[in-house]
Amino acid sequence: MSAERFAYETVEIPDDRLIQAIYKGMGQAERTKKKRRLYRTVTAAAAALALLLCSANIPSVYAYTKEIPILGEFVRALHMGSGGDVTLHEDISMEVLKNELIIRFVRKGRMTDTVVPYDVREYHAPGRIVLSLQSLTGEEYEKLEDQIREMEGVTDIYQILSTRKDTVSFVIVLERLYDYEIMEQIFPGMLSIRLFQNAYYTAEDRAPEQQVYYLRTEGMEQNESLRNLLDKYAAEEPTQVKTRDGSFILTIGEYSSEEEAEKTLSRLQKTYGGAEEFRVGSGMAKEVPE
Repeated sequence: MSAERFAYETVEIPDDRLIQAIYKGMGQAERTKKKRRLYRTVTAAAAALALLLCSANIPSVYAYTKEIPILGEFVRALHMGSGGDVTLHEDISMEVLKNELIIRFVRKGRMTDTVVPYDVREYHAPGRIVLSLQSLTGEEYEKLEDQIREMEGVTDIYQILSTRKDTVSFVIVLERLYDYEIMEQIFPGMLSIRLFQNAYYTAEDRAPEQQVYYLRTEGMEQNESLRNLLDKYAAEEPTQVKTRDGSFILTIGEYSSEEEAEKTLSRLQKTYGGAEEFRVGSGMAKEVPE
């Protein structure tokens, strides 16, 4: 089943709390029957818009939209950001298409109404997504990794050290010219990771052949030393990248010129009394660092 059809056909009638929220927002005081009829109309419009956006496959309209106001609580489309809610679950189920993975959370044999809290960030050199999911077990992550690795547009996937308790964080490395979108649905809960080819870039985007500069460490193992550096430089929001030889480096920032990177390194040296762990590195979207 396609994501568009799934998003349309699985929308359920919400409970009274959500009906009351819609009702309150319109500033009316109608009977339950009228509210339910109104909700069906709003839901149909939301599903139709979601279908239009998915079918259009226009990044500037859909993939880069942080939130679609007309869909409200029903659907959220993110390119970067956070979402989800505390969701008790016992397992996850997955529907896999060639370029899309749909994740559902299961409790007592039924799908949960929401998805677990998540956070998604995008980085370049190499082009990659960092996705964090709360309350995921190691076994559940292994299921996700096996499926994501088979998707079109993925060159690698690997788990990284998480800086948050009860959170699994992992990196999806994208093939050149591939982009992504994350779509969240509630009632029932669904999280979709979709990859697609994209040759559309605005002035603010980094083209695949553009050289990107950053600060980086030498390669190391995923051990206590790496975790200590994550804690030490937490304010700089460092990211973890697997190198060609399988070791891991920390990177800080993404800059258009070596001069910008040097300025940041100079600031770090003053702030942290040396910052001798870092040097300036560079690469393009398709390049995995050495």
